Amino acid sequence: MLRRAARFVSRLMRANPPAVRPAVVDPRSWADELSDAGATASEWVARRLSRDALYVNVSDRVLDVLRKDHPVLVQTTIDAASRVLRHEFDLLGSGPFTPDDPDRPADAAGYRPIDWYLDPVSGQRFPRGIALLSWNFEQMRPARADIKLPWELARCQHWPLLGQAFRLTGDDRFAIEIERELRDFMEANPIGSAVNWACTMDVALRAANWAIGLDLVRGCSVLTADFWADAYRALFEHGTFIETHLENNYGVTSNHFLSNVVGLFFLAAIFDDLPLGRAWDRQCRAWLVQEMQVQVLVDGADFESSVPYHRLMIELFLGAVRLADYKGAPLPPGMRSRLRDMVAFLAAVQRPDGLMPQVGDADDGRLHILSGYGAWRPQDGRHLFGPASCFLGRREWASHGSEWMPWETVWWGFEMPDPLPPEPSGRDGVQHFPQAGLTVMRRGRDYLLVTNGIVGTAGFGNHKHNDLLGFEYHVDGVPVLVDPGSYVYTSDPDARNLFRSTRSHSTLRIDGEEQNELRPDWLFRMFEQANPEHLEVQELGHCMRYRGRHHGFARFPEPVVHERTLTLSRPDRVLTIADVLRGLGLHRIDWHFHFSPGVDVSIASNGSVTIRAGSAALTMSVPLGLRPTLSTGWYSPSYGVRLPCQCLDFAVEERCDGEREYRFQLEVAAS
Repeated sequence: MLRRAARFVSRLMRANPPAVRPAVVDPRSWADELSDAGATASEWVARRLSRDALYVNVSDRVLDVLRKDHPVLVQTTIDAASRVLRHEFDLLGSGPFTPDDPDRPADAAGYRPIDWYLDPVSGQRFPRGIALLSWNFEQMRPARADIKLPWELARCQHWPLLGQAFRLTGDDRFAIEIERELRDFMEANPIGSAVNWACTMDVALRAANWAIGLDLVRGCSVLTADFWADAYRALFEHGTFIETHLENNYGVTSNHFLSNVVGLFFLAAIFDDLPLGRAWDRQCRAWLVQEMQVQVLVDGADFESSVPYHRLMIELFLGAVRLADYKGAPLPPGMRSRLRDMVAFLAAVQRPDGLMPQVGDADDGRLHILSGYGAWRPQDGRHLFGPASCFLGRREWASHGSEWMPWETVWWGFEMPDPLPPEPSGRDGVQHFPQAGLTVMRRGRDYLLVTNGIVGTAGFGNHKHNDLLGFEYHVDGVPVLVDPGSYVYTSDPDARNLFRSTRSHSTLRIDGEEQNELRPDWLFRMFEQANPEHLEVQELGHCMRYRGRHHGFARFPEPVVHERTLTLSRPDRVLTIADVLRGLGLHRIDWHFHFSPGVDVSIASNGSVTIRAGSAALTMSVPLGLRPTLSTGWYSPSYGVRLPCQCLDFAVEERCDGEREYRFQLEVAAS
């Protein structure tokens, strides 16, 4: 089983020739490009260093304002950059680690080469010096090492941080660290070698972050002309690699291909005065328009059935559209309109505590990290509301932001926003996103999110979970019942399948089966069988209601159709979950309720259930004859992290001939 899983993952990760013809077929050399442009390397570098290329170039005046008005954030940023100088990292749930390369000694200046091949969680190292054509994930992965960990480090998303620290302090050490890491990386990772060239998405994100870091330290006088020539050659070679290893040949494009395009678009901005840079720009603009149509649903959601990946998609599209505007050549107006819908969707599903619900997969992916490096919560998408509100003209989004919002906004190249307006006491009403399959109900600080969506990524299901008619419920801003999240991918196939399974979500199963078919050895596929439907979305004076159904259990010889109605009443603060089963035959029915970490659930001797979440107390009433079982489950707030939580389960074996109804109620006790 694991061999088959590894083969599939290897196919996904292997860099293949693109299905869509790139701007050029054979990669051009840096020397040829300069020759055709009639420039020497030194002439071209001098021109590049004389002007900024990217929107992150904050003026000295704004830096003075940051130092004066946000001294804590300034110091937090400098402290984080200082940890990077010591090569202290904490990525994807790894905990603090310092990746010293055991094969290469420190140089005369004391710089310790980084181990770019290390999984710090397992302690295993991936092999070096493997040509991509010979790379085999199944055979060459040591034990169950997680390839995402070396990939995450090699994205170099700490380079913008180093650049910010240099601009804020003028301390050359931060710029010199970029110089040393670039030489270190290129020595340890020759172009076209595994593992850090095996996934073009990671190459593209590294290219964007290198471009940002280099642009921010242009003013460092101790960086030599030789370094700059080597740096821009390496950056150019990232571009030629990306365009000849595009991830668009899997039958459907995804966030991987969009990352390829956005990374290349950043390089086009760096090399905009060279022939290939202009060709990259033209091709990327066409692809960006194309992928906005392909990957963004009509209601503004990412088509991959994942809220965390939706955050990544916003960042990628916002970065590209913002960069185009900054360069004075905006993308078509429709891009901005669709982007506005994307941010509105993120604002609509935001939990009362400001975090994202963990619907679908989550791997903490980012385009760049311009605020809170090393301290940001991967479940927090609020950094985007500042730049989005400025760029898209929606000032009200600023009320969704965090303390980092002014800082983030400035580093996207916008004017310092006004102080945050007061946090709203709570919204009220229903927002329904039929294509995404998500419905949000708010009653002041109470929040209900219902999931009932099709298999995403055009039916590929790479990031979809079996969460149909599942829900999140928060009371007084405190999470009570939650989606469990994702945890990890290839390093633990059993955990991967558990977190995306029906039994881990607050819904029901019939005969222990999945809603949509999961094949345990296909870690990034789900096979659509449920055909979910939205039957009713209603907002009345006294309540809000969602009614939906799916046909995931109708494929059995004795079929069953599951219909669920969730009603959130306003005056008495009762949540009602009514399940109707229509079908044939004798079946085992299992209900699962997945509580947030810290929520205390107790069962009395008479079977009554009491729930304590923060200062809120709730009671649960259950259908006659059902006996609750309390167990421990897992909740993953971010990749590689899982926290214990309590789960409540009910089971019964009954005949479903005709129609049967089961009703649960959660009532908030009067304070």
